[in-house]
Amino acid sequence: MKREILNSNGSLMLIKVELEQGFLGDIDQHPEEQISYIEKGKVEFNVNGQKRILNKGDIQYIPSNVKHQVKVIEECIILDIFTPIRKDLLPI
Repeated sequence: MKREILNSNGSLMLIKVELEQGFLGDIDQHPEEQISYIEKGKVEFNVNGQKRILNKGDIQYIPSNVKHQVKVIEECIILDIFTPIRKDLLPI
């Protein structure tokens, strides 16, 4: 996994994430709202038990404090937008 913070100004954060085929993320849950835009590849998002396949150009909304997980079907690039900023992802 490669993660690059593109913006962390104001109350919005934009992160570019590159993931290899076969990657299975940990189950995540955080107070920040999230929108994930699939820039490249194919992924399966499991959001609160609802599975959905996303391809290039698709968007997934993840509400605050909802459990979610990503499974990479084809190597992908995802642009994740968070509000407010996820301070746990900022460099120390």
